[in-house]
This record gives sequence, C-alpha cells and structure tokens, in this order.
Amino acid sequence: MNFEDLGINEKNVVALKRNNIIYPTPVQKEAIPLIIEGHHLMTQSKTGTGKTLAYILPIIEQLKYVNNEALILVPTRELAKQINSVIKDLRNPRIKSMTIYGGVSINDQIQKLKNGVNIIVGTPGRVIDLYKRKELSFRNVRFVVLDEGDRLWDMGFAPDVKYILSKVQTEYQFMLFSATLDSDMRKLVQKYTKNKFEFLNLSRDSLTVGNTTQVYYLVERFEEKFKTFTQVLKIERPNHALVFVNTKKTATWLEKRLKSYKGTNFRVGIISGDLSQFQREKILDEFKTHKINLLIATDVAARGLDIDNISHVFNYDVPKFPDNYVHRIGRTSRMSKKGVAITLCLKDEYEYLCNIEGLIDKEIKLRTLYKKEKKNYHNPFY
Repeated sequence: MNFEDLGINEKNVVALKRNNIIYPTPVQKEAIPLIIEGHHLMTQSKTGTGKTLAYILPIIEQLKYVNNEALILVPTRELAKQINSVIKDLRNPRIKSMTIYGGVSINDQIQKLKNGVNIIVGTPGRVIDLYKRKELSFRNVRFVVLDEGDRLWDMGFAPDVKYILSKVQTEYQFMLFSATLDSDMRKLVQKYTKNKFEFLNLSRDSLTVGNTTQVYYLVERFEEKFKTFTQVLKIERPNHALVFVNTKKTATWLEKRLKSYKGTNFRVGIISGDLSQFQREKILDEFKTHKINLLIATDVAARGLDIDNISHVFNYDVPKFPDNYVHRIGRTSRMSKKGVAITLCLKDEYEYLCNIEGLIDKEIKLRTLYKKEKKNYHNPFY
C-alpha cells in the first residue's frame, strides 16, 4: 500500500518522496482514510510512529484555505516547531501555518495571525492568551487535534484544553493522539464528538519498541554507580545518546562529573526546566546537529522531544514509575531503526525494575562488565 492508495494527492506524494517517505506507517494506514472520510478519531500510538503525518496529510487534503481552519494543541514548544516543520517540508505554497507558544514575542504572533494562517500549532496557554485578547478567532475552525494527549494531561494542561474546546462553537472534526489514554481523556473525546468516534489502538501489543535492545547493569553500591556508567560508555561508544536521571540535582551533578572526567571524550550537555527558552532551543539544536552527543535530561525536561537517530538511551537512574521507562526508551528505535536502552540498577531499586518488566511483559536482560560470571545476578538477593 502507498500514499496514493490512501487518498493523498500527487503533489503531496511527490513532496513525501523528496523527504524519503515512500510507504505509510501502520498508524498512517489506519488513520488517514478515516480522517479523510470525516470521522472523529481517538488514537493510541507511540511517539515516533509517524502520527504527525497521519493527521497532517488528511487535514491538508480537505483544507479550504481560510483563516484559522485547523488548530493543533501540543504540550511543548519543541513539538509545536517539529509539527510545523513537517508542514513546511510538504512545500505547498498555499498553506500558511504558524506556531503559537510562550517565551517569545506575542506581538510577532499577533502580526502573523493578522496576515492570515490556515493551520495553527500551539501550546494551550498562549492560545488562550491570544483568544482572550481577541487576536485569535475560532470562528472558522474545522479541525482540532490534540497531539501527545497524555503529556498535555501530565503537564497540567487539561483545564486549558477543556476551556479552548468549550470556546470552539463550529462543527469541527476532532482528533486525539496519545501514547496512553486515561478515563478523563476518553470522557473528553466522548463529550466533544457526541460519542461518535473511531478508536484506533496501535500500541496495545507493543508498549516497547521491538527494535530496542533492553539490558541492565546491576550496581552493588551507590558509590560504584558513576564508575560503572563510564565503563559502560567505553563499551558502548554511543554516537548520539540521551541520559535520563530522576532529578535536576542529579542532572547538574552528572554533567559536571562527565565534563571533568578524562576517560571519555563525549560532548556533554544538559536540558533542564531551569533553562530559558533560548538556552533550551540552543542545546536541542546542538544535540540534533551532534555538537553535543550525550544529552542529560529529566523526564519533565524531555517532554515533547522528538529527535531522530538516537542510538542509545541510558537510564542513569531507574524511573520510579514504569510508564516513564516506556516514554524514555521510546526515544530510540524510532521509525523502525535499531537502538539500545541501558539501565543502571542499584540493588535496592530492583523492585522498580521488576515493576517495569511487569508492565512491558518482557524480561530486561542482565549484562555484566566481566565475561566470567558464576552468580545468577538477575536476582540480586541470590
């Protein structure tokens, strides 16, 4: 099956080929025809499966090219920019799209709105701000998309999303894409579609990416953790890696230790909630262009990151919540590429590792730094 079979026009197919996109992913195969047919959609699908094009392409197929026709709500600035870049990559001169988020000049955004746009990709707070200033109108909205719904909820945007939806009075087509779905999200979809929607579940059988090699190293004592990590780095020699920690304090400490450590030559960076938007975008750009090849992040700071070609994800700290593990390792093995997820597990954290294995219904394999190993270390209390 190709994109023409799904109802995508020739110009967009040519644009996709220019970006080396030939065949649709599973979520695109399922979602595109339904959206073109006008169905409301609630879709459960992991990050990195091609869901952005799954809704962008059918929206573009139906555009009437009027102002503020499509509204896409996202949890982070980074995701807004990434979605807008996907739209720009299609190189359709008729489409006017823009991002709306905080931390940048609101006057520039007001001017762009006055010049006219068809597709708005924005974070809820700034969208509400512009609406209350009467600079953003919902009179022509025909499509509303909530992308990464679970993160919109995790980051506390649920009240803002509900406020925005209550102000859109047109008969619009509603789409929700999320890696996980809680009861509140389901009720919201039921309410704003009058319980008439299609439900696609493309992640029920694959909470973790099949192409990801998942292993862990058991660390006897906390004092040995950093040394173990540097030894693992020397073995793996990652060319583009994310390192997850549980707290900002650990992130700052680890960055300083790695930069002062003489045993490796990694270019280390950190992404933290304390950074300004300018600093954050600078760090992300340096990571994407490999000026930084080892990026340290907390779960909150990494929300919405969508970066290709990450070879390794390291869990320097075991996540306390199993769902966070799934989100973390989903950063590698994107779009059918292979990747490695490595976790450092202290003995007293082994219970957390077992909880993760229970969620993903898969054993995370033990690796050791030594070839000869007599003990059965999968059970640390052996």
